[in-house]
Amino acid sequence: MRFKNSTLLKILGFLLAVIASTKAHLPLNPGPELNNLKTAFVYNFTKYIAWPQIEKDQAFIIGVLGDDEIISSFQQMAEKKLVGKLPIQIKHYKSLRELKYCHILYIAESKNTQLEAILKQIANRRTLTIASTTGFCKRGVMINFFIQDDMVKFEMNPVKLENAGLKASSQLLKLARIIE
Repeated sequence: MRFKNSTLLKILGFLLAVIASTKAHLPLNPGPELNNLKTAFVYNFTKYIAWPQIEKDQAFIIGVLGDDEIISSFQQMAEKKLVGKLPIQIKHYKSLRELKYCHILYIAESKNTQLEAILKQIANRRTLTIASTTGFCKRGVMINFFIQDDMVKFEMNPVKLENAGLKASSQLLKLARIIE
């Protein structure tokens, strides 16, 4: 019986090691919970970033450029929240040609090859750009989400923010990893 128990323990140990190593190599699958968390961050950014003359607007517009699962989370948030006194509208732009003015533009990873053209097109607008793609902040996006130690965090490029005529509060800057 002792032989069977030690063999069984070795087999279980081996199986656990295989499962653990397999899990470490699986790609991150952004589920609804992750998208809801990012959406909450985006909503809270609206409280700590100042848009000039926003009181003249009819609605606060969040655009999503490209295909991204976060759209449904944004739509759920827009049904329940306001930015100041403004209702939130979500606009889905599938291509750069469709892109119109928005207060926030969430850029999907699928637009990686068009990023420079996107940023050039909105350069003179007061649009906060946000993404969840490695390297986007260094390439000119103002806020970029990343995962560190199983936590959602964000990096920020305050120079790009100021160039767009937007102002981030010192409290928000303290929470961000600053990219220049």
